[in-house]
Amino acid sequence: MPATLSYPGVYIEEIPSGVRTITGVATSITAFIGRAPRGPVDAATRIQSYSDYERGFGGLSALSPMSYAIQQYFQHGGSDAYVIRVHNAAATAELSLPTSAAALVLTAASPGKWGNALRASVNFEATKDPTTLYTLAVQELVSPGSSTVIRSETFLNLSSDPASARYVTTVLAQESALVRVKGTAPTARPTATILNSDDPTDATKYVPRRPAAATVRTSPTIK
Repeated sequence: MPATLSYPGVYIEEIPSGVRTITGVATSITAFIGRAPRGPVDAATRIQSYSDYERGFGGLSALSPMSYAIQQYFQHGGSDAYVIRVHNAAATAELSLPTSAAALVLTAASPGKWGNALRASVNFEATKDPTTLYTLAVQELVSPGSSTVIRSETFLNLSSDPASARYVTTVLAQESALVRVKGTAPTARPTATILNSDDPTDATKYVPRRPAAATVRTSPTIK
């Protein structure tokens, strides 16, 4: 509002303007684009430590100069970065779990040969309702055929009913860092396997009742 002029002097009146103050932005955030053993592709993923990169993109790799650049970035004081993973037509591994109808096909969460070392199994007993629900255990091994597990996930009380809050497609999309359901999940449950443990959350103890059929791995050609 205009100042009230009551005596001689210098008066300053601020006039409203549509110009907004330019706020400062961070200038130390770095973007990295390149190959990585695993992780989201063609999208920017924010990381704030090298541990974040290892968990999401697989750590150092001789085939990924970017991985060494990111390691050195954080070693020399970097604190915030975005990673964009690209690949040369890498395939996405699949796991096929048989049902009484079509198979339940799981795909690795991202392309790359890391997915060839995934293993999955199911059981009915460790559920709230053994007649309709099932438990899915997914493991990532050091290498295909290895017995050494480096990461495991267990999903209790899964359902093949799309109307269920525990619908397998939804649960894996929201909670799993390893696998997704490919296409539409069949309405029939996967083949049962035996739980060789008193602890239903111990994924390392899931063993197939019929090893030749209960767990099938594909070996896509990774470029």
